Amino acid sequence: MNTSELAKEWYPSLTFDCALPQTWVDEMAERGFDVRGNFVTLYPENESVYMAPVTKEGVRMAAIVASQRGEKK
Repeated sequence: MNTSELAKEWYPSLTFDCALPQTWVDEMAERGFDVRGNFVTLYPENESVYMAPVTKEGVRMAAIVASQRGEKK
């Protein structure tokens, strides 16, 4: 499945874009992650825009980044 098809399955009622902000892609690459094909830009109604995983690998990357943020506090 391509990224768009995956996003439709993971987030069927939400608006998304397969394009990711280049600055975020670059930041994640600096951390050693290739996020392309694993995330979409999600636009939940009345919420902030955020990058959302659409693969198990994306979930793994998001979990690692989240745990690293917790360590910095």
